[in-house]
Amino acid sequence: MMRIFPSNRLIMALMVAAGLTACKGTGTVALPAGAPYDALVPIPAAGFQNAWVRSDIDLRSYRRVQLAPVEMQFRPTRPGADSPLRRSREREFPVNPADQQRLADTVTGIFREELGRSRALSLTDDDGTDVLLIQATLLDIVSRVPPEGPGRTDIYVDEVGAATLVVEIRDAATGELLARAVDRREADPLFGAGGRGDLMRANSVTAWTEVRRVVRRWGSVLTRQIDELHTG
Repeated sequence: MMRIFPSNRLIMALMVAAGLTACKGTGTVALPAGAPYDALVPIPAAGFQNAWVRSDIDLRSYRRVQLAPVEMQFRPTRPGADSPLRRSREREFPVNPADQQRLADTVTGIFREELGRSRALSLTDDDGTDVLLIQATLLDIVSRVPPEGPGRTDIYVDEVGAATLVVEIRDAATGELLARAVDRREADPLFGAGGRGDLMRANSVTAWTEVRRVVRRWGSVLTRQIDELHTG
């Protein structure tokens, strides 16, 4: 299941992401030292660029974890170029509705697999007073892979896309915000002729392989952090 951000929630989410982390190459936008955000305080969280929790957080009473429907927002793109040469010079491409849904399904499936490996909590689809609710949101999603079609020339890329993950942990019964983490990642080739980051031919197979790798990393890190918070 996928949710596309309505405009008012999108603005708030983009403000959150912009306040916590910036895209690669622009550096990190840091809040004042020790400043709370939504009554949260910063903590070190290996694997995420930024993480915040309630100062009095205590997850020991929780026994189950539930994943909410994934929410997504895509960076606007220009209309498609009208010639193969111009298309070869483009750096950002639209994501068709089918691939938008595929991305949501990929995030949902992999996150459920990783949360199912939690040592502290069991995965559930039910509500309850002992349930943690995980809300995963992908913001500013960018595709670097041109759509396949007639007249397409071979295009080589060093990055297949990027997105900012905002993940929130809430009490499922009350909706109380307990923690938030933000991370910006680029999906780029692990190996090429010249090693990591080398150019690769853009196609659907390689693109989705890299997407799954990034999402798997996010799901694994999230599960590990939840287990560590649960054990104090």
